[in-house]
Amino acid sequence: MQTTKDRRAAFKALHEKGAAFLMPNPFDAGSARILDGMRFDALATSSAGYAWTKGVRDAEGLISRDDALAHAQEIIAATSVPINGDLENGFGDSPEDVVETVRGAIEIGLAGCSIEDKTTNPHHTYYSHEAAVERIKAAVDLKKRLAPDFVLTARSEAPISTAQDLDETIRRLLAFEQAGADCVYAPRLKQRDQISKVLAEVKTPLNVLAGRQSFQMTRKELADMGVARVSVGAGLARIALGAVFAAAEDMKHGGAFGCFDRAQSMREFQPFMKSVA
Repeated sequence: MQTTKDRRAAFKALHEKGAAFLMPNPFDAGSARILDGMRFDALATSSAGYAWTKGVRDAEGLISRDDALAHAQEIIAATSVPINGDLENGFGDSPEDVVETVRGAIEIGLAGCSIEDKTTNPHHTYYSHEAAVERIKAAVDLKKRLAPDFVLTARSEAPISTAQDLDETIRRLLAFEQAGADCVYAPRLKQRDQISKVLAEVKTPLNVLAGRQSFQMTRKELADMGVARVSVGAGLARIALGAVFAAAEDMKHGGAFGCFDRAQSMREFQPFMKSVA
């Protein structure tokens, strides 16, 4: 079993330009054990995936800092690889709130975490450019003092539907880079030309979200472009809950139970689960 220091060093080393290492997002200890057993290099929590296991919506302030860190700690304990924490907006608006969240992430043994620029206020969806940058600067200052190998990812969440939107996203990512972020991430990036434009201007390792509908690029193509990291966000949780919904519909409306023929045998995943042996 790797120590926290080993996991952080290994995670940081994965972030080479063009490596496009795949970092799937489990949503509970069981899914984490499966992915760990399949020998992925690193894993990440999913704020949405975890929120749904609690029966609440994501990013509405219904999951607390303590909840998210306890969940991340459970994933760390169930695995042997570096874990990145999806810690939403840092569970507060101020730089001090973000610092407290990153401090907690370091203390529980996460190898890195992401902090986004989206608020939980429906009337003011995104932090101003200046506020978003100050929040990342504060987090960088803390992690440099406590755990230099901790990988801090800064996320720009705004939609990218126009050229002006893309320019603003790049402006934010460049500011996060200058603030000292170790990795940058814009979840709405999914077109090849958009990703290429970001990579041409931003030198910090870039995370691309592949766990979405109609995402056409392969991991090799992303690597050839220069992408450093690929995550799937809530993609696996969506697949799991979608399967439950589809099976429930079959049972309720069809009155038959053929849906269970589609389920994998326990023999497929039972070996990954902890036992008394």
